[in-house]
Amino acid sequence: MKRIMNYELRIKNSEKGYTLVELLAVMIILISVGAVMIAILVTSLRGGNKSNTTNEVRQNGDYIISQMSKMIAYSKSFGGVKTTLAGTYITDCTAVSSPPTAYKYIKITSFDDGVTEFSCTGSTIASGTADLIDTTKFTVSDCNFYCSQVNTTSPATINVLFTLSKKNSGFFAENQTTIPFDTTITLRNY
Repeated sequence: MKRIMNYELRIKNSEKGYTLVELLAVMIILISVGAVMIAILVTSLRGGNKSNTTNEVRQNGDYIISQMSKMIAYSKSFGGVKTTLAGTYITDCTAVSSPPTAYKYIKITSFDDGVTEFSCTGSTIASGTADLIDTTKFTVSDCNFYCSQVNTTSPATINVLFTLSKKNSGFFAENQTTIPFDTTITLRNY
């Protein structure tokens, strides 16, 4: 009888806990599920950051294009284009060279007789002395103006091309975006 009770006690004692193998198996499963959930969360956050960065660059580039387009298209007069700061403004854009001449400056006069000079120099686009972008966040590259005209009595057509990049603000590639912008503007009040 004593033997049967000892045997029953041993069976009850062995049913009280988990074995080390069972605990390790549960821990491995929980770690695996946690790692998958963290990977999904990080991927979705990185995708959201990339989308926000691209949207921010696109909005700033569109702002530059719209400001320049309105001012150039509805200007009172076209003051010309030039390649260097020390150069002279050329108002006749009928001469077509191959490849076309890339200009860095364009001058217009508005209806209030204010003169505005847009410039593509360094890593920014400016209107006079005011930058059109936040130079602490963005850089401009490959910025050029192109001027064409059918004849001297027709209005000039200005092409504006530039690439806008967000400065890298971290270790991740999703914080870096570069978008090219291109527009053609015809002066309306010629």
